[in-house]
Amino acid sequence: MGRTATRDPRDHAAAPRLCAHPECLEEGLHPAPKSRDRLRDYFWFCKQHAREYNAAWDYCRGLGQSDIDRIIRQDTVWGRPTWPLGMQRMAGQGGEFRMKDGTGFFSEDDTKAEPPPDDSPIGTELWAMRALDLAPPLTLTGLKARYKELAKLLHPDVNGGDSEAEERLKRINLAYATLRANFTSKAEAS
Repeated sequence: MGRTATRDPRDHAAAPRLCAHPECLEEGLHPAPKSRDRLRDYFWFCKQHAREYNAAWDYCRGLGQSDIDRIIRQDTVWGRPTWPLGMQRMAGQGGEFRMKDGTGFFSEDDTKAEPPPDDSPIGTELWAMRALDLAPPLTLTGLKARYKELAKLLHPDVNGGDSEAEERLKRINLAYATLRANFTSKAEAS
């Protein structure tokens, strides 16, 4: 069962063919696709008529904007399936992606936590520790480790641009900056 070799459309050693333009008697050396659905099926034109055909040919003719956008998206990833960064495991589950960190930090009650309205350092520090789910005694190493852990969980690239996760990350950043500033001010006072 030998496989027959397919001829390269640009192979000129085959018998000469005439230009596909009805009024032309020149040799058709230049392939041009017949339609977007048959890109490997060619009209053969002389150089002049190939130039005219290509200038008038529109791959997207008759398509709506949504179809054109879909084709562009498919072409940017070579027609392969893709997912937002960090969401591959969701694609196989067919369900909604939920973050779980084992601490209860992402429970519905805590998602809207804002800094306390008073500017007291103790109230702000307690809010920041609660936001990061930390308990005293607090060390700079423990603070950094917890911040990195939560920042990785809440990063927009991991959460597919989820706006709620982005807001939680902003609160985490504020809480981390607050506690970090407390550590530097205490170190300077010593």
